[in-house]
Amino acid sequence: MLGYVYKFKIKNVFLLVLVVSGALYFVQFLFLSEVRHPVIVWWTPFMGDHERMITCSKYTCLLSKDRTHVNNKNLQAFLFYGSLFKYEDTPIPKSRIWAVFHEESPRNVALFLYQRTYDVFDITATFSRYSDFPLTLQYLENLTMITDNRYLVSLYEKNRLLDSIAPVLYVQSDCDTPVERDAYIAELMKHIQVDSFGACLNNKHFPKGIADVNSMDLYNDKLLHFIAKYKFVLAFENAICDDYITEKLWRPLVVGSVPVYLGSPSVEDWLPNPSSAILAKNFATPEELANYIHKINANDTLYETFLEHKSGKVENNFLKSTLRKGRFGVDSDQDDLIPAFECFVCQQIHEGVTKRGSKSVYDCIEPKEGNSWEYFWQSGDCQSRALVDSVVNNKSERVSC
Repeated sequence: MLGYVYKFKIKNVFLLVLVVSGALYFVQFLFLSEVRHPVIVWWTPFMGDHERMITCSKYTCLLSKDRTHVNNKNLQAFLFYGSLFKYEDTPIPKSRIWAVFHEESPRNVALFLYQRTYDVFDITATFSRYSDFPLTLQYLENLTMITDNRYLVSLYEKNRLLDSIAPVLYVQSDCDTPVERDAYIAELMKHIQVDSFGACLNNKHFPKGIADVNSMDLYNDKLLHFIAKYKFVLAFENAICDDYITEKLWRPLVVGSVPVYLGSPSVEDWLPNPSSAILAKNFATPEELANYIHKINANDTLYETFLEHKSGKVENNFLKSTLRKGRFGVDSDQDDLIPAFECFVCQQIHEGVTKRGSKSVYDCIEPKEGNSWEYFWQSGDCQSRALVDSVVNNKSERVSC
């Protein structure tokens, strides 16, 4: 009987210890989140975990997607993921730091085409080099990617392959764009042979093994080896905006093909060498561009001047210095851009930076009159003005656009 009572007491003491330990842990968590560390809320449902602590160098913040933190006295900032941003769904009145991460094409969310939209935010992360946390090199992890010869096909072999493939490659399945790139390329194809894979201007089918590659797997090994066989690759962005440069430019440079580029007017600032790409903007017509490609294709010595980065020669000191900051040119010890952005905001909070106010707009070229994308620009203008009206002028009634 005494043994039973003894065991009963021991069991209850053990349970008491567990309860007390749990309570202490809960109190400690509340103390950490409510007292010691700033709270940052993803207003748009982007992050995976419901709530977690992040440690960034010497700083710590509580990161959450729980909107009930609006009443937390330690709430310091709201984070917005640009592609999910809705101008009519914002924490009004604005009383905390607003930070936006928008790495997608400017055409995805219309209101981000306007500087007045970015002026509402205190911290910006966009493709613009002038944003607080620039994402211009999101698709270029490091300089080695474009100097490495892993995918390089010899010029002798590329010339031999011209018996079975075109000199120019086009891979695109997004056929409705503000820049009307397919119309331009259709005209170009009248003057030079182009192998067009994907849904747009399709005249060829991918070989077995390539067709099954996920379109989001931008640097798939099989796909890169396939692209490397071509001497030229059409690299046309879906919008023409400063610093909006995607894998369409970097992928040919990675594999050792010559990109024929249409996109960012500021692209020369980022090319490894002045002659690393053929820029469509320098030619009055698609026919002129086709004639120039023919000229380079027929001259091996001239062609090789476009591939000097593959011999390790990179003259662009701005590109090199940007990449020296870290992966993707981001000054952070984080491997991925989203955690790096979260830490950047956490650091700004700890260091007392509440408004950076940098220029973040892309200066995108508007569609031609009659282009179906005209309405998109107009809608974005309305949404941008409505956002400013509700945030700056503190109007609770949301304008419908």
